[in-house]
Amino acid sequence: MEQKQDWQTEAYKGMEVHVTALARDEEGVAWDFTVRVTQPGDDASSASELTAESGDDTEYASEEDAVEAGFIKGYSMVDALFH
Repeated sequence: MEQKQDWQTEAYKGMEVHVTALARDEEGVAWDFTVRVTQPGDDASSASELTAESGDDTEYASEEDAVEAGFIKGYSMVDALFH
């Protein structure tokens, strides 16, 4: 199933966190996410050394829930850079 990636971006501690939600099924009942952390000004399609997926079996009930979880994961990735 080919999906259009609709990236959302937020600045966090001098970095940019990009998140997209991905439907796990054709009905859009279960969602997952991908997150990328980049330097400011780089877009989500840029090669990034910091990328992650949900990494677990969690199925988010909505696209919004998946995006929110993705930003939480992205923020923790940025925090880890500065510790």
